[in-house]
Amino acid sequence: MHWRRRFPLASKHDIRVFLDVFVDGFAFPRKRRLCFSPDDKVIDVYRTLYPTPGWGADSLEMETLVTLLEKRYGLDVAGLPQREYTLGELFALTHPEPI
Repeated sequence: MHWRRRFPLASKHDIRVFLDVFVDGFAFPRKRRLCFSPDDKVIDVYRTLYPTPGWGADSLEMETLVTLLEKRYGLDVAGLPQREYTLGELFALTHPEPI
């Protein structure tokens, strides 16, 4: 599993809970949570769902994900530098490893 190799100190439970937050934000079935890798960019997942900008309304997946990350982890997403985050980078922000 890519997640355990990338985050050896994280528990399986912590990884699954984080992935549940992600799939809940995008309204994917929870059984699909392990289909996503730490290298997947959140924006790429979004662009896969909505490949043509301005072509119809989305279902507020990004906004929902932000709300869930703020609620579950207290992550100040608005305060993060604006860039294209991977799931692994977001996980690291929500689960800082001990020094």
